[in-house]
Amino acid sequence: MKKNEYLYLDHAASTPMRDVAFEAYKKTEVEAFANSAGGHALSRKAKNILEDSRDNIAGHFGVAPKEITFTSGGTEADNWIIKMPFINNKNNSAELVTSEIEHEAVLASAEWVESLGYRVNLVPCNNRGVIETQDVLEAVNSNTEIVSIMLANNETGIIQPVKEISQGLKALNFKPIFHSDVVQAVATTKLDFHNLGIQSAAISGHKIGGPKGIGIMFLSSEVKLPSFLHGGKQELERRAGTVNVSGVASLSAALDEQQKNMISQNQKILNERQEFEEILKNSLDIIVLGDDIDRLEHISNIQFKGINSETLMVSLDLQGLGVSRGSACASGAQKPSHVLKAMKISNDVINSHLRFSFGWNSKKGDGVHAAEIVMASIEGMK
Repeated sequence: MKKNEYLYLDHAASTPMRDVAFEAYKKTEVEAFANSAGGHALSRKAKNILEDSRDNIAGHFGVAPKEITFTSGGTEADNWIIKMPFINNKNNSAELVTSEIEHEAVLASAEWVESLGYRVNLVPCNNRGVIETQDVLEAVNSNTEIVSIMLANNETGIIQPVKEISQGLKALNFKPIFHSDVVQAVATTKLDFHNLGIQSAAISGHKIGGPKGIGIMFLSSEVKLPSFLHGGKQELERRAGTVNVSGVASLSAALDEQQKNMISQNQKILNERQEFEEILKNSLDIIVLGDDIDRLEHISNIQFKGINSETLMVSLDLQGLGVSRGSACASGAQKPSHVLKAMKISNDVINSHLRFSFGWNSKKGDGVHAAEIVMASIEGMK
């Protein structure tokens, strides 16, 4: 099988670097390789690229440059924001509110908070995969330090009522920090953090055609959190360590291209996903999660009745189609998805789901081609 014949539909896990991002990375690594915290000419050049990129990225999200901190990715940002309010917290009754369908970075951080003796309130979703606003608000009390609800689920693509939740939180007498993991949503959604009403957010560069190992923590200027990493005064004295300026410049370039082409890109992705789903619905006994509610354009989580997802995934791989069972961060766990369990998916079919996710470089015809491979693989398994 030639490399270019392989059809990659796992963009929700990671998407390839855009050409402009790769060129920006190389150019910065060659021309501004110095430490941006230094005092000589090359360091100043790196510093200027860093701050210009910060300004550019902040503008795309409707925030101030000082509200953008660069991290190693979304996982670091989630850990930072969720854990820090509980370190050295003198209120032994402090609480965290999050949901059962969050990314592992959030849920593992919540487990860590709980291990310190603090209470974690896990809000359920309904059987359609949506977190009810009222359930979140009822879980909040005067001891709640932070509420963390993702903007869209990484396994199903189902969009959550984050803006409605933020409005409800503002109406309460107590004001916890409202955080949102937007790592998956940013791939196909134009985001304005202040308009959404969130005070912090986590983003990963490799979800939008940027490089791996670079991410963003948005932190509203009204929120103060201590540093997560110590050892230097980089990143507005928030995050110690030599800044990955090449990664930042590459992320900035990727974001520019994504934002400029988002309308046409999303329409192309949606067309391919819809064709893919329609062919399968007309030919196989399947259920598409979130088929009748708002979800991200690029994700299709499909239940294949009577088919083991692991077996089908291997078969598709051998036929030249790369997909996943769900979150890449949990792919080695070999256990049912916590998201599907939260949605009350029956044990009889919970291991019959695969996630197909299109991306910025998906081509016309990919949806039809993918559907043909799926049908041929299932026929071959009979």
